[in-house]
Amino acid sequence: MAIDAQAVIQAIVRALEEPPTRARQARKPVITVSRTLGSGGDVIARAVSERMGIELYGSEIITAIATEANVSSTLIEALNEKLDAVDAWIYSAVFGKHVSRDEYVHFLSTVIRGLYHTGGVIIGRGGHVILAGRDVLRVRIVGSVEACATRISEDEGISYAEAKRKVQDNNKRRGKFIWDLFHSRYNDPTNFDMIVNTDYFRKFDDVVEMIVMAARARGLDRKLHSAQVAAGQPVA
Repeated sequence: MAIDAQAVIQAIVRALEEPPTRARQARKPVITVSRTLGSGGDVIARAVSERMGIELYGSEIITAIATEANVSSTLIEALNEKLDAVDAWIYSAVFGKHVSRDEYVHFLSTVIRGLYHTGGVIIGRGGHVILAGRDVLRVRIVGSVEACATRISEDEGISYAEAKRKVQDNNKRRGKFIWDLFHSRYNDPTNFDMIVNTDYFRKFDDVVEMIVMAARARGLDRKLHSAQVAAGQPVA
C-alpha cells in the first residue's frame, strides 16, 4: 500500500502544534488492534475505521512511516521537540535496559506516540504497549490455532497442515517481537481493554459492533464528535 509518509509525519507535527486544550478536545479517538493470524483482525480493524470515520494505520504503513522518518531527520526532530515529559517517561520505561535502542525502534515508538495526537485505528507494532495508560481502546482479536488455520487454508488455498504451521510460526514471531522490543507478554490479557475470540462469530460485523460499542462506553465517540466539529465536518 502506497503512503506519503512525510505527509503523515507533518500532520502529526501540526497536531502537536495545536494549543494543549484545543488539541485534547479536537483529537480523534485512538484504537489499537493486536491480532493473531487468521483471526480476522485486519478485516475487523479496517471495518472499525470505516464505521467510525477515522484513519487506519496498518503495520506496513507504520513501518513505512518509521522508515521514512529515519531519513527525514528534520521531521523526526520536530516531533521529538513536541513530545512532553510524559512521552519521555514512557520511552524510558518501555525502552529501558531490557531492550536495545536501535533507530528503528526509536522512530517506530515516536511515530505511534505521534499518531495518538491525530487519532485512528493502529494495527499491531506494539501500539497497545506504547500507548498504555492513555485514553485509547486497546483491542486484541484472537482465535484458536485450529479455527485460524482453517480460515487461512480456505483463503490461501493451502493445506490445513501448512496453514496450521503458518499460524503457529506467525504467533511465535509476533510474540518474540513484543517481548524483544517491549519486554511484554504477547498474550497477557491485562495489556488489553477488550479481547474477542472470533472462532464462533459467523459475521465479523458483529465484532465490529462490539468494538464500536466499547469505544462509546469509553467515551471515545465524544472525542470523534469534538474532532468533527473542530474540522467543520458533518456530525453523524
